[in-house]
Amino acid sequence: MKKIIISNFLILIGGIFVLFIILKIINLFVSGPARYHELVYNLENGDLKTKKEKLVYYKSIQKTHEKDNFFKYNLNILQKDELKNIVNGKCGSLESGLHELYYLSDKKGFRENLESLFKKTDYVLIGDSFVMSVCENKPYDLKSQLQKINRGNSYLNLGIHGINYVQQLSILTNVTKHTDFNTLIWFFYEGNDYNDDLINYDKYNSLENFNTPSSFDSNINYYIDQKFKISNYYKLRVWLAEEINGLSSLLKYFKKYETLLNNKEYDSALKIAKNYLDNKNIKNKYIYYIPSWQRISNYKSKKVGLYKRNPQIKQLDQLKISVKNISKKYGFKFIDGEEIFMNLNNPLSVFHYSLNTHFNRKGYELMALDINRKILDN
Repeated sequence: MKKIIISNFLILIGGIFVLFIILKIINLFVSGPARYHELVYNLENGDLKTKKEKLVYYKSIQKTHEKDNFFKYNLNILQKDELKNIVNGKCGSLESGLHELYYLSDKKGFRENLESLFKKTDYVLIGDSFVMSVCENKPYDLKSQLQKINRGNSYLNLGIHGINYVQQLSILTNVTKHTDFNTLIWFFYEGNDYNDDLINYDKYNSLENFNTPSSFDSNINYYIDQKFKISNYYKLRVWLAEEINGLSSLLKYFKKYETLLNNKEYDSALKIAKNYLDNKNIKNKYIYYIPSWQRISNYKSKKVGLYKRNPQIKQLDQLKISVKNISKKYGFKFIDGEEIFMNLNNPLSVFHYSLNTHFNRKGYELMALDINRKILDN
């Protein structure tokens, strides 16, 4: 009886070891999103935001961090006469887990634009939170990175978090009515900018202030002081969620994905934009396509020829093709931002702890370099 128990135990250990080796081999060639929802979030109490904050906290305490220069570069927002305009982005606990985003709101509620830029600027930047650069402070945000590369250029950054292409169109046609500019760079984030309906365009046009910050904060509580109890069981679940990502991605090859973009609606939106820009005699107009975390997380499958066969990648490629074709139809130059990220040894290093966050400072720096090479130098 004792021999049978020992034999069964050894078989179990051997089976677990073989399974572990198989998972490791799969992960060498097939990547994909870790299964945090199933193995981490769904087994925790509380709301989803708190569960995500806990994971970010756990990742943050495992890593040595670079020195932060917030107070060196942002002394202006600490001046008393500017306190009424300070906005706390309240995003840090879901991004770096280390610090908050603080910035000066300009006269229309956007991030850190001089009043003169609403009258005349070289470049207008339109987009969502990736253009706004959540949750990176100066000098690591996109606009600061662009200014570092080309100090002679001026940029009006009209990026806002949580908006999509119809709202972005409304900002373009309303906020820049009296702005003299040379070039429009309109960013399309693959992860969620496709969600909207042009029927909302008139509703957005009726808003006097497009981006009224709700988090004015005269107290600079920059560093995040949030701690969670991390058990060994929690660590095991996180590890397991990351180890089965390759296997999970393989299973997606049997899943069907729906079309993301309503081509007719997007076509109508870009037609409105073209007519508006033509009336302002703006010849230089670009659509810069930002790849999503979902796309980038599948980077390993490129090495074994499975990348283009992945149904989710096919879905995202169809979205990209639609945006590209409609952009070109209305005279926009389409710039694909995928290559500069995918060429990294670890493309996920542009996100905080490789999680589904906004870009970290490395990501915004790379995007600025790509924009400079493909747009500003031309």
